[in-house]
Amino acid sequence: MSVFWFSFNGITPLILLVLLGFFLKHYKIIDQTMIDKTTSFLFKVAFPVALFNSINKIEISEYFNPGMFIFAIGTIVGIVAILMLILPRFVTGNKQRGAMVQGIYRGNYLLLGYPLAQNLFGESGVGPTAMLLPMVIFTYNVLAVFVLEYYRGEEAKVKYLKVLAGLVRNPLIIGAIIGALFSWSPWSLPLFLSRAVDDVGKIANPMALILLGGQFNWSRLEGRISLLAWAISLREFVIPTLTTLAAVALGFRGPELGALFILFASPTAVTSFIMAKTMNSDSDLASQIVLGTTLISGFSLFLGIYILRALALI
Repeated sequence: MSVFWFSFNGITPLILLVLLGFFLKHYKIIDQTMIDKTTSFLFKVAFPVALFNSINKIEISEYFNPGMFIFAIGTIVGIVAILMLILPRFVTGNKQRGAMVQGIYRGNYLLLGYPLAQNLFGESGVGPTAMLLPMVIFTYNVLAVFVLEYYRGEEAKVKYLKVLAGLVRNPLIIGAIIGALFSWSPWSLPLFLSRAVDDVGKIANPMALILLGGQFNWSRLEGRISLLAWAISLREFVIPTLTTLAAVALGFRGPELGALFILFASPTAVTSFIMAKTMNSDSDLASQIVLGTTLISGFSLFLGIYILRALALI
């Protein structure tokens, strides 16, 4: 029951912020112009600062496990490759393809990974999760830029220079790289700057969820319900099941297995909606995937952790 209540208490505030955004838009306290401008601020400032701050505070080398690292990053890349091969057969329109691929592979590990591992294993067991966090976030963002650039326009193709330019200029990737450099170096921010960075970083997720609610429109579900159902099923049930079985077969147990399960079972990252909106993808579908996986994850996380604990695997 502790796991259930943790999931409930962790997911419900996210849903309430989405509802707040929905009602703020409904009662015209915020409008589409404000949503667009704030989305740009989140993408260019708040989320990069939040990524820098999270990665900067983690002692990466202390918990480094090459086997776990290779499995996690290799699996994420493999999932994206499989999705990009299969989804175009069933999904028409590049904007929807980009939103689907990103929504299925990209979990909210930054927001849920560390606190959930801390709740399950205590401070002594969060090492594997902390070790994965920086490189997972970096990989997520690199792949997101690649996928959204690949599916930008009418014809899906690799435009190498455009993708490379997108990677170099992407604020999220810049924030992640600078955070990793600070984490690996003896440098630290002065106290006054550290507190300012903390405050800016804390804006990112709550404001993104409010904007997601303001963007949500029931009428926009038309023609997307089947895509949404597939995205939720793959993100919250199929991928966690297959990746966890593979991890168990490879011998991962305890906090390491828990970290991998959380990585692949956490709901779609709120950042995916922000990136879809700023990179000319289907932001309506992206927002619906974020909301749908967040709602379902309260059940799927609880069920998965309950089964793993019942089998004494974590």
